[in-house]
Amino acid sequence: MIFLVIYFCPRCGRSFNETSRPVSCDCGTPLKSTVDWADLEIDPGARGMARYSSALPPLDPSVSMGEGWTPLVRSRSGGPYYKLEYLFPTGSFKDRGSVLVMTEAKNQGQESVVQDSSGNAGASIAAYAARCGIRATVIVPRDTAEAKRWQIELYGATLEIVDGDRAAAALVAFSLSGSTYYASHVWNPLFLEGTKTVAFEIWEQLGFRAPDAVVVPAGNGTMLLGVFKGFRELLQRARVRRMPRIYAAQGTQCAPLYAEWNRTEEKTFRATIAEGIAVTAPPRMREMIDALRASRGDVITVDDQDILAEQERLALEEGLLVEPTAAAAPAAERALRAAGVITAEDTVVVPLTGSGLKKVPPRRPKKQASPDEERPLFETRAKRVGSPVMPGRATGLRR
Repeated sequence: MIFLVIYFCPRCGRSFNETSRPVSCDCGTPLKSTVDWADLEIDPGARGMARYSSALPPLDPSVSMGEGWTPLVRSRSGGPYYKLEYLFPTGSFKDRGSVLVMTEAKNQGQESVVQDSSGNAGASIAAYAARCGIRATVIVPRDTAEAKRWQIELYGATLEIVDGDRAAAALVAFSLSGSTYYASHVWNPLFLEGTKTVAFEIWEQLGFRAPDAVVVPAGNGTMLLGVFKGFRELLQRARVRRMPRIYAAQGTQCAPLYAEWNRTEEKTFRATIAEGIAVTAPPRMREMIDALRASRGDVITVDDQDILAEQERLALEEGLLVEPTAAAAPAAERALRAAGVITAEDTVVVPLTGSGLKKVPPRRPKKQASPDEERPLFETRAKRVGSPVMPGRATGLRR
């Protein structure tokens, strides 16, 4: 299959081909991409997101680990549908983009790649680099969860830890992009070509229709922009009748998108339990704002206590263990529902983006047993457990 992938600057309109594509346009804007596809020919025999190969850039089967086609599970309360995006080879939705980015790196004969991340994207690129036999260097901020650091190193990547926040890690990686392939989930437009498949899956799993709303966590905007891109492509080809409303969830402690959306002067950001969306200056801010406007969406902030409470509730009530960053979106969905913005008649999808095994919630205090429960599981008073009786044999009888 021959693909035509067009790369362009959304600000100045300049276009690029694959071989001449820089990390960013000369004007400093991240590039966007589009795939020239006429019809979405779903391949039911293909695994995961490969079923949508007719609308994707090249996806190397030897690089792929069958990522995609994650379950869509209805909440026990009858509320939203949860899209289990943490059920990926590396435990986060970032695998959707990494497989396409690393396919390109492999096709170009790259020997090394560099990536900056708060953890999940770095682990994802490290895993796919291992499959490609390509050296990977991943740069993370000091506060990255220890489990994510271990995961990155276990894939064989070189882990570099920088003092400072997520922006400091990005600055270091960007400075190295002139000498190695920059496998960025923020700057490389192929990443969004991968994450748009979450919209295709939601559409197909809901019976080939769009939901009324999608609530996503938003830091650099990888999921937000992927959802928007996928549904916009479906809308442009008359596969859906309308664009779902997209709501972006941010932590109260670090909410630059909220500040920009509401035109506030808040520019002081603090540490948050939702480290995956703690991005103070997302390069694709303008694209996120445009996507929210086009979808008639909004930005919601939730504080750390609500995020931790939602992380616990999802585990206790739904059997879904997610990391704090992933819990921000369902916490925001509950707030929207309580405010009447989302109604009982709305079909709502909430992608759960990262596994709770990457950053488990604090241990809950043990429940105090009631008086009726204060007895041992097995009654052992004045009893001795003897040898088991074999079927068909009598015991205690003298011949």
